[in-house]
Amino acid sequence: MWFEPPVPLSSLPREPGVYRMLDGERKVLYVGKARNLRKRLSSYFQKMPDSPRTQAMVQQIRDLNFTVTSSEAEALVLEHNLIKQLKPRYNVLMKDSKSYPYILLSDENYPKLHLYRGKRTLAGEYFGPFPNAGAVHATLHVMQSIFRIRDCENGVFNNRSRPCMQHQIGRCSAPCCDLVSQSEYGEQVNEMRSFLKGEDEALLKSWESEMQYASDAMAFEKAALLRDRIRALRSILAGSEQRSLPESADVITLIRHTSGVLASIGVRRSGRDLGTHTLRIGQAVDAEDAEILQTLLIERYRDDLPPHEILLCASEHECGELKRLLRLLHPKCRSVVNHPQRGSRKQWLEQVLHSGRQMLSSRRSEDQQPAFQALAELLSLETIPERIAAVDNAHLGGKQTVAAITYAGWQGPEKDLYRRYKLDGISAAVDVREGDDYGAMQAVLSRFFRAISDESITCPDLMLIDGGRGQLGIAIACAADAGLHDLKLLAVAKGDSRKIGEETLWPGWLESGEAGIGSPLKPGRHSPALLLIARVRDEAHRFAGAYMRKRKKQSMFSSALDTIPGIGPAKRATLLKHFGGIEGVKKAARAQLAQVPGISDGLAERIFIALHK
Repeated sequence: MWFEPPVPLSSLPREPGVYRMLDGERKVLYVGKARNLRKRLSSYFQKMPDSPRTQAMVQQIRDLNFTVTSSEAEALVLEHNLIKQLKPRYNVLMKDSKSYPYILLSDENYPKLHLYRGKRTLAGEYFGPFPNAGAVHATLHVMQSIFRIRDCENGVFNNRSRPCMQHQIGRCSAPCCDLVSQSEYGEQVNEMRSFLKGEDEALLKSWESEMQYASDAMAFEKAALLRDRIRALRSILAGSEQRSLPESADVITLIRHTSGVLASIGVRRSGRDLGTHTLRIGQAVDAEDAEILQTLLIERYRDDLPPHEILLCASEHECGELKRLLRLLHPKCRSVVNHPQRGSRKQWLEQVLHSGRQMLSSRRSEDQQPAFQALAELLSLETIPERIAAVDNAHLGGKQTVAAITYAGWQGPEKDLYRRYKLDGISAAVDVREGDDYGAMQAVLSRFFRAISDESITCPDLMLIDGGRGQLGIAIACAADAGLHDLKLLAVAKGDSRKIGEETLWPGWLESGEAGIGSPLKPGRHSPALLLIARVRDEAHRFAGAYMRKRKKQSMFSSALDTIPGIGPAKRATLLKHFGGIEGVKKAARAQLAQVPGISDGLAERIFIALHK
């Protein structure tokens, strides 16, 4: 034993399961799965691992927890869920929080096409996954221009009395106004389905036959329309087809850099290249490629069937292990996993790798470290801040009060750390009255600083407070209450003209370094430090405003009845229908309310009191 295990290894089961390694404070260091728990966990302690990262992790282990599962596949799913939930320090983490986009063809009499993310629970056909939303929008643009399939919402479709602009510019056949029969529209949908499935040659031959028939019948307008569609489809297909590449495949390449790992993924479906996208991978600087690829494949293919081929840079043994992992996720999977050595597949892999390196190079060019250094010099900070947070409040005439907190680092916004808060009507020690900016600031910062103290959110190196001395004083008091005495706070007060460059900065510390309000600074509009502050502050303002508008939109579709206990969607609809709207409900007497089917005398009393407070 190179390191003494915290529990007797002989007591561990020889069954599949998931294990969790904990430190002295009971924080989870690492989550892993195993076909044989005793064998896998013993390997950490019997021989010193080659990886310095694993050595450091093992030396912090003070306890082991494990969960036995019925199969290795079940352990794989449980491991993935725990990693997402706990975010252990030594596990490789995916930074892409969004699901992959699909094109959904709805299951309706007149199907529509639209972008879709999330679990595939809606009825219809799904095509994808696409590497990004841009690829979906480009494909939808093609669908509308060639096949003239609708993309409008059902509420619009069911209430049209005349064709919309999409029909006038030739991008929809206007089934909403019966300008095309259901059978004709069904033919359009079938043609579009053939295109998405890669059956291009059959589709083109069918159109050419129809064009010749229309021409022989002297239906020259229809023949010209078919000719234009054939030309448009051939122009789209030109250069996009590579017969030597597989019909359905993914290329996955890893690019290591000083601060982490970037995955560059190329996607090909139905014989067409759908583009390349990149994915940041956290906590992977010291991780081996095999571990990163395993995590990436689980994240990407857990809910979706893998393509026919997966091409990557890995040894034959690693490819075999990854193929076995895919079989655990999808027992019927027959995907080929290999490392191409020559030919078009090798060229495609190198192209995707080059695209990822170009993306990484462009991100490095956006490095804002010089601006952060200028900020440190302006504020006389001992170290250059790596992460800045900003807070901003927003409301509509004192209503719908919200707050937002955003983060920014050397590489730009860190959106996974963004937070937003509802501040109206909260029942806490802080009572936020209408338009009370000080009360709102105290409410949001109390909650935010408490989250930092509980280590549920990352502590920034510098916190920007939107406002002047008053807001800064509240922020200092909130930070002190949370025990964050070392957190640097900086108030940003807008000038009279509210233009960038007119701001006054109030440091939340004295020259001695103690908490307090320091001397004001006016760096001017040519200061790179002030421009950085303005960008971070404006992003917080944008995020808060977007949340406020979202809540306002939601409130437009809500009713005063929604807050009354005992009133659900069905009874609310019955009341509104019976009295002709909310105003009629408000004017009704108790006896009139009790006459509505399903409304008891007690419920009628509660409704009357709630609407006449």
